[in-house]
Amino acid sequence: MIGLRVQERDLEGKVALVTGATKGIGRAISLSLTTRGASILGTFSSPESAHLFDTLSHTIHSFYAPSDAHHCSNLSAPKLVGIPADITSLSAPSSILDALRTHFNGKVDIIVFNAAVMGLAKMGEGGMTTEFVQKALAGNVQFPAMLMELLVREGCLRPNSRVVGISSEGVRARRPPGGQWADELGARPGMEGTTFNSVSVGFTKTEAYNSIPSDVRERLTAADATEVAVGNRIGEVEDIADVVSLLISDKARWISGSVVDATGGKTKII
Repeated sequence: MIGLRVQERDLEGKVALVTGATKGIGRAISLSLTTRGASILGTFSSPESAHLFDTLSHTIHSFYAPSDAHHCSNLSAPKLVGIPADITSLSAPSSILDALRTHFNGKVDIIVFNAAVMGLAKMGEGGMTTEFVQKALAGNVQFPAMLMELLVREGCLRPNSRVVGISSEGVRARRPPGGQWADELGARPGMEGTTFNSVSVGFTKTEAYNSIPSDVRERLTAADATEVAVGNRIGEVEDIADVVSLLISDKARWISGSVVDATGGKTKII
């Protein structure tokens, strides 16, 4: 229990859902939240990992025991519930909802998406299989999206709830080989000088824009236009095409691994 200490009980009565709660960052988050009074619904990858949640629970309950050196005997330990939930499984969101209903009256105040599917595969070497991609998308995109859809639809989030996703500097920083297309494409023998960039598009007059009811469209257009830095208007499709045209030209040979803003300056970094 090194590092555990009594904190302000500002989360007393709140329920926190922490995915991947038994190890590393997830475990540290769970310990921090419980010392502030929050109850925890923690997930782990499989039934074989249940003992890790038992260890976490023992640590927390020991912290609140009457004999504890931190003098928490006058405080009640928060409720701790652990469930197996493979985030690549279609059933994981419903399993979490069932556990919330069973143990916490179907309500949650804090959601921490900590569990993730990790893996690297270099392009062109056979590791980038359909199974590899599908597993990554299932765990890192489908699971959080469908869980949030389910929890919102079922009215599980209380007012003033908090949702946090644990990401990584790896989405921006240089990583070991595998996963960074700008690095893989630009340095691959026979493909030297290839670039990879992304274009971040703002509110633009596309077919989807034209399908919005006229009164709603006018209101959204006026509101968005006031935030654009280079003119009192929203984007035209030609604006986006010109940005793409720049990036695919030889003049953009020294731009790679970048997210290029194409919102007319609506998203500002300086």
